[in-house]
Amino acid sequence: MEEAGRALRFKDLEKIASKVGGYIATGHHSEDYLETLLLQLIRGGGSNSLKTLGVFEKNRFRPLILFGESNRKNALTLNDWKIFEDESNESPKYLRNRIRSEILPILLREGADADKIFHNFHDTEIPRLGSKNRRIEEDEIRTVSRHILELEQISVCKQVLDLHLKSLGLHPLNTQFLTDLLQNLDRKVSFSLENKEAWFWKSVSSDLYILPKSASYLKPFTYNPESFFLKWNSKTKKIPKNCLPANDAEGEKILLGGIHRDVSEILREKEIPVPVRKMLPILKREGKTVLVCLRMWDTRLDDIRSDDFQND
Repeated sequence: MEEAGRALRFKDLEKIASKVGGYIATGHHSEDYLETLLLQLIRGGGSNSLKTLGVFEKNRFRPLILFGESNRKNALTLNDWKIFEDESNESPKYLRNRIRSEILPILLREGADADKIFHNFHDTEIPRLGSKNRRIEEDEIRTVSRHILELEQISVCKQVLDLHLKSLGLHPLNTQFLTDLLQNLDRKVSFSLENKEAWFWKSVSSDLYILPKSASYLKPFTYNPESFFLKWNSKTKKIPKNCLPANDAEGEKILLGGIHRDVSEILREKEIPVPVRKMLPILKREGKTVLVCLRMWDTRLDDIRSDDFQND
């Protein structure tokens, strides 16, 4: 019955995740891992049983495995998250329940550390890289909650950051870079840091952005003057014949509401990451900036048009 219910739940969850392009996040924690490990060993499982319930597998995400029991309980208390128990969890009819109620308490009393056992058999440091020619897609950008990075201990911050990097096929952070990153966070200022693989950017109020250097939004735009097609960030835009594309240079201004505004200042206000600002196309006409192509960065944003370009 439990297995049938699980199959039906995940069948529906897979449909939803596929539809929205998201992940299935579950509440599994390290003691669930220990239960599953024992269950599989009893049933004759091999060495792969030790690596069951990874933090991030395909489209399954198990964030609570990164946190110890006390931190999990604190999170539930602080956020007032409700727990809905499956009524079959108490039934001794099922092997998993017998493991949970009879075997697991004995192991924990004898000093078994579920968190340590999990980390002994799960390499959360080294990413599982795909093809060497793997292309970072345009939407492959990660944001990490500033609250986690500002409030949690260093080991938790490293696990969270390395998990995001792993999902991008990138390597984990070394100790010195992590220290520099967290020190910048403590200062509560805007900053931009880089290593060989990615940019790490944060404004005063935003979360932390992780931008892979191989992403298309960090590549120069291309422009065909015959077809008037501008290409950048895997997007194509046909521009007016009397305009030419350029990148935002220091001091570029655009006429908005009768006032010449600094383009860089506008992009800062809209929390466009600094590395992206340098690549974002703008359109110039007769030497003046008339349009900032924000939609080529994020289709949810509107382009910024100068006063004298509104009807073009």
